[in-house]
Amino acid sequence: MPVRIGITCNLSGFENRLSAAYVRAVAKAGAVPLLLPVTVPARCWEQMLQCIDGLLLSGGGDPDARHFGAEASPSQGSVQPWRDSMELYMARQALKSGLPLLGICRGAQVLNIAAGGTLHQDLAGIALVQHDQKAPRNYPIHQVRIMRSSLLYGLIRRETVLVNSFHHQAVKMPGKGVHVSAYAKDSVIEAIELPGHPFALGVQWHPEWLAGQHGHARVLFTALACAAKR
Repeated sequence: MPVRIGITCNLSGFENRLSAAYVRAVAKAGAVPLLLPVTVPARCWEQMLQCIDGLLLSGGGDPDARHFGAEASPSQGSVQPWRDSMELYMARQALKSGLPLLGICRGAQVLNIAAGGTLHQDLAGIALVQHDQKAPRNYPIHQVRIMRSSLLYGLIRRETVLVNSFHHQAVKMPGKGVHVSAYAKDSVIEAIELPGHPFALGVQWHPEWLAGQHGHARVLFTALACAAKR
């Protein structure tokens, strides 16, 4: 039976939404994508976790800075308290239970917060490359350097790859047990992982938009599906 990968939805007003790119990427990896609405009551969260073999935290808006002990900066975008609460619960439970987990963009940031880390609330004045690109979503725009000792390098087998980029926040202080696995040329953290976990990986770029053309993006979803089978 194919493994089931739960994908957290984004919230638009009171509607749960998700880009079809996530669904396609997970399905092409041989798994069954299950959409996880973020507006369900908290009593349902654990039941939802029991229905999946792996978790994908999708991209979206800014997490509330209060979740990592900071005041909101003037650059913080609109926050989604329901989504923050659900995703942080699920990420923490996945870290405790060993449930395979992939975080994408915001999802990587949520993973780091769940582990006790912090974020740069805005990269203005820090970034030296374009982290919020104007090019099409499936167009890689900047390079990331991957640590050879990392899980990410073991999957991609390359020290540098070109990625797309749609963020103005990034991991600042890695959480407990979190290792940095990739940097941009300006030293902004681009990927994190937890070596003590069966599979917990977060990338700041959007591989779901690159998976159709780039093997280094496809392999992330394949690895999540494979980890979920164990």
